[in-house]
Amino acid sequence: MKKLLFVGLVILAAIGLRSWALTSDFEFGKFDDFEEALQKGIPHQINHIVHKENYDGVTIVMYTTFPDQVELPFADYEALAVAFFKGSDKEGWERIGQHGWSHYENDNMTLYSEALRDYDHKGNTLHDFYVVFGEINNPNIVTVETKTHEEKTFEEAKIISSNGLRYYFQIGREMIVRGLSGSGEVLDRQGG
Repeated sequence: MKKLLFVGLVILAAIGLRSWALTSDFEFGKFDDFEEALQKGIPHQINHIVHKENYDGVTIVMYTTFPDQVELPFADYEALAVAFFKGSDKEGWERIGQHGWSHYENDNMTLYSEALRDYDHKGNTLHDFYVVFGEINNPNIVTVETKTHEEKTFEEAKIISSNGLRYYFQIGREMIVRGLSGSGEVLDRQGG
């Protein structure tokens, strides 16, 4: 009976994956140009590209999207996400890394953290870094700083204005984020 139930679940999962693949533009592999990579290399619909930055041979794209209502039926918000690409229009583009997001939020700001761990076919590390990013909701927050649990001092994150909203973006291993007022008062602290 358990074996039959398992086989049934596998069949249902395969049917669901096939249905998604037939209705989605998402593809694996190389893409001819960056626009195609954005269109077909990200499984979520991009609402707005907030920021694009090159780091260590990787193009990082921060964008907004609506969460999948089947996967997250109670997610009634526009989420931030990042995608990682490497390549060029001449050689083709490839999506690297994983998809998904986990975040913390309150009335002041959100905190998203996404790691890129990329290895070659021999297991050698090609890329190993984090991107910490989020939306700044409190107009009194003028500076965002980040640090790891081990570091003694904070480092200022890049603040980006896009589509009438404010965001922050930092590359490294920063997991503690704080928002400061113009006078340096800590208005919010997340991640530790």
